[in-house]
Amino acid sequence: MKAKLFLALMAAVTVCVPVHAQVRIADGFSTDWANLRMDSSQLTPHLYLLHGSGGNTLASIGPDGTLIVDPSFPQVVPKLKAALQELKAGPVRYVIDTHYHSDHSGGNGAFATDGAVVIGQQNCRARMLQAQRSGFWGSTTPPSPPRDLPTLTYDRALTLYFNGEEITAFHGRPSHTDGDTIVYFHKANVVHMGDIFVNNLFPYIDVGAAGTIDGYMPVIDEVLAMIDDRTKVVPGHGPIATKQQLKAYRDMLQTVRDRVAAGIASGQSLEQIIASRPTREFDAQNATNRVDGAGFVAVTYQSLTGKRLDWHPVSR
Repeated sequence: MKAKLFLALMAAVTVCVPVHAQVRIADGFSTDWANLRMDSSQLTPHLYLLHGSGGNTLASIGPDGTLIVDPSFPQVVPKLKAALQELKAGPVRYVIDTHYHSDHSGGNGAFATDGAVVIGQQNCRARMLQAQRSGFWGSTTPPSPPRDLPTLTYDRALTLYFNGEEITAFHGRPSHTDGDTIVYFHKANVVHMGDIFVNNLFPYIDVGAAGTIDGYMPVIDEVLAMIDDRTKVVPGHGPIATKQQLKAYRDMLQTVRDRVAAGIASGQSLEQIIASRPTREFDAQNATNRVDGAGFVAVTYQSLTGKRLDWHPVSR
């Protein structure tokens, strides 16, 4: 039910943008479940990136079984399981959620029913226990069914030793939501950022779930200090990135945040700030029908002020 509502809202919302803006359709969000293609790429001998629709999935496959990060929508699970079978994966023993949104956590229940332990930051589970309101999407997401809930939670960090790998799941501070998890595979030198980093997209800041623009930069800085130029950076959505691309994304967030803050300090309204186009040089790369420049400015404004939490994209 939760996933269906999320998808219906994505399909229903059309973002209002200036007529001069070129807004592309965000790829990676297909709802054609019957014809969904599951892409698979091997990152290291035991680590694979899988994607059909929704969030990017990582799978650690080895002698201890299988661990996955972000099982995506529930409708994706049959294709995901088929892909794992083709890779000769053992039983899924662990699922780690980067946050509560159903395009990342919706498949939890299908793997939990098979015996997997679902892991999430403690606020992630708390969000899933309650209905969540999004002013941006103009929607209310119902509580998750019990089988989808994480059964193992942590506060700041948790480490698993699995398939010869040291896997650290950690939470910095609220950014995309207040229950975000970053997952770092030390030996493989691969980090999954969840939606703290979305590649070639503007972020959606879930202010209704205590997300805040001012959390993004310190969290990304923490990751940048951990990784090197050889690290494969897996975003919540979009293609694998490098450390330099993650830093460029962080700098883009800072630039837009500071421009919006300056507009607020000068007494401008949200509409006036949007009209000044604080995202102008970043729109070509990041603006989509999901979150365009105006949408990113609006959630940044809301994050900084706590005002206009009812703002959401309107039909053209």
